[in-house]
Amino acid sequence: MKKEKKEMVGSNAVTQAEIDNWKAEFGHVYRTESAGKAFIFRPIRRSEYTKLMLDTDINPEEEVTSARRLKRLSDRQLGICKICVLWPQEDVLNDMLEGAAGLALNLSEEIMDCSGFNALSGTQEL
Repeated sequence: MKKEKKEMVGSNAVTQAEIDNWKAEFGHVYRTESAGKAFIFRPIRRSEYTKLMLDTDINPEEEVTSARRLKRLSDRQLGICKICVLWPQEDVLNDMLEGAAGLALNLSEEIMDCSGFNALSGTQEL
């Protein structure tokens, strides 16, 4: 019996077949680490991003409330992570995101960068 090649991701392993399946489904798949913990994610699609922004929007009168603005920002960061992180699984990911205050921010920014945000090279005034 032939053993399938596994790529080490943190203390667990993800098979090359899983990575290949994700690539076939999503096109691009990325691996990153934070504090020695690995994450595999995909870019967010435009339709997913638009839906998340609409779902986490607040009324203009609530915009003046800093607590509501902070909640909206936090919900968006968590939403991006939950939509795009392929590994670790959702329950483990939720625990990790809750356990480190800056993880959702950093991971969501990395996902956004790999999704085409901030992808323009230096803009020049003409």
